[in-house]
Amino acid sequence: MYIREVKTTNKKTSKVYVKHVLTESVRVNGSPRPRTVMHLGRLELPRDLWPQLAAELTARLTGQQKLDLPGIKIRKCVASTADQAMENFYLREEQHRRKLERKTTGQETLEIRVEDLAMTHSRSLGSELVCHHIWEELQLPKLLRTLGFNAMERSMGEAVVAGRLIAPGSELSTWRWIRKQSAIGELTEESLDKLGLNRLYNISDKLLSHKNEIERHLLKREKKLHPDRDMLYLFDLTNFHFEGQCLGNSFAHRGKSKQKRSDCPLVSLGLVVDSDSFPVSSKIFPGNVSEPQTLREILEQMGLLDEGFSAMRPTLVMDRGIATVENIDLLKEYEFPYILITRGPRNKHYLNEFSNYKDDGEFETIERNGKQIHIKKVIKDDNTVEVLCISEGKRQKETAMKQRWTEHAAEDFASLQHSVRSENKGTVKTIDKIYERIGRLKERYSSLTKYFEYKVIENPERIGYALDIEYSQLTVFDTGNEETDPLSGSYVIETGLTEKNAQEIWQLYMTLTMVEAAFRSIKSDLGTRPFYHQGAERTEGHLFIAIMAYHLLCNIEYKMKQKNDCRQWQTIREDLATHQRATVILTDKEDKIHHIRMSGMPETEHKDIYDKLGIKASKNMKKYFIAKRL
Repeated sequence: MYIREVKTTNKKTSKVYVKHVLTESVRVNGSPRPRTVMHLGRLELPRDLWPQLAAELTARLTGQQKLDLPGIKIRKCVASTADQAMENFYLREEQHRRKLERKTTGQETLEIRVEDLAMTHSRSLGSELVCHHIWEELQLPKLLRTLGFNAMERSMGEAVVAGRLIAPGSELSTWRWIRKQSAIGELTEESLDKLGLNRLYNISDKLLSHKNEIERHLLKREKKLHPDRDMLYLFDLTNFHFEGQCLGNSFAHRGKSKQKRSDCPLVSLGLVVDSDSFPVSSKIFPGNVSEPQTLREILEQMGLLDEGFSAMRPTLVMDRGIATVENIDLLKEYEFPYILITRGPRNKHYLNEFSNYKDDGEFETIERNGKQIHIKKVIKDDNTVEVLCISEGKRQKETAMKQRWTEHAAEDFASLQHSVRSENKGTVKTIDKIYERIGRLKERYSSLTKYFEYKVIENPERIGYALDIEYSQLTVFDTGNEETDPLSGSYVIETGLTEKNAQEIWQLYMTLTMVEAAFRSIKSDLGTRPFYHQGAERTEGHLFIAIMAYHLLCNIEYKMKQKNDCRQWQTIREDLATHQRATVILTDKEDKIHHIRMSGMPETEHKDIYDKLGIKASKNMKKYFIAKRL
């Protein structure tokens, strides 16, 4: 045996560490290989004494009696170093032996009949582990305890929010999921095996009664967990449709549906999110609410309009539906930084600039999703800035839409003409009936007279009757022709951030897509549409549970992105669906039946997700009972 010096370098600090090991040479496949026998730490002995130390340690390890040869004596420094090395060696050996004993002590061995092996009560576990971990990380159990929730209520609150995220549906379907499909009741403080449906409705009401405290806590906690997020708030409004008449629901009103379901009663949700799509505040409005009036109410709820408010005001980004003159004056009055597209045809004021943007050297060109956007910054006299934008992708989309509806309008005109002409034995002959049909076309196509002209040919022999109707299309749209409409694809962004350049302002405004993504997740991933609740309080509770679930979703996806994993929740949920928890039934040689509740071993895909989210997935075995086979 011999002593070898080993050097390691810290990759972060580049510091070099030195240690020494007792090594022996062994043969592996006919070739000599070094094998570490003992770790010695860092030796202070001179190198010329290393052979003596190696010989002394070899003798002690093998139990040999070392002979005192003439002229060769073991120095005291070598002997003391050997004593210390052997003491550490025996200590590590004893620790290793005790560790093995702890592993084997108390283990029960059984001789079982393999043919009687069975499994029952399989429940999903993967997504539940993720939701439970984020729920704990957001310190929601601690908050609910301070708000007066008992252990069972805290458990039910966690289960109903996780259910909305994992198996979205009605409260009835969530109750069935908790009882018969999920292992969430085994992760919460209290078991939910005997959870009643009415208690599930009651916990929704109790969570809603503390809505403001919960939202403020989540905002504060998420800022602490993810402090690098911007103070950029995005506000928009969406609506959901009801199934049923909802006669007693004060939120259910008919209005313009963003889901093309104006035939149903609606409820509106105002949502403020930050630039990373984390919810900041939410408020529920009647379905027929005027969008502009919601801004003041949501700002008041957030406390941003309170007297004495001294904190830095966030930058607000909003769409043209909310950006009225009154709301812009409100933002200026309270000195909010803002970015928005105002209502009205502001782009018509810059017709000349948009018509000649290619020849205007002040327009910059940027690319987004393979399409070019041309932007120009214009400074106004009232200390505001306007950014002129013309998007090739937006122009192509608008032109394609106009082309599609003009084709449909032309088909309707042709159908009307066919009904009028006498040679076709038309059914529409009176002039009043013809103009009634044209009125319906105008209702269907709001810009009909802008792109079509028509003339009713009266019958000279019969007053009030027509022989024919002639029509022609004034404009033929082509997605590659800019001369058709020079303002197509153009819009104007207004802001008070005068210090930023055009590209920075445009990029900040485009973050508004994050609130649109939030609405898509709430409606699709969290299954909030359509509504089946007929009462106003149930409607509020249903939406607030969805908002809390969306908090979990944002934290999950954000943590995954920090690990360079851009999978969305729907994909994560599908990947974790195969991690289950079940009861294994064993029968031993004495005909005793053993029921053991245990979790499945995580697969590679499961471990990858758990590691990125910082989750430890243990076996968590639990023996329920032992019975005698009859």
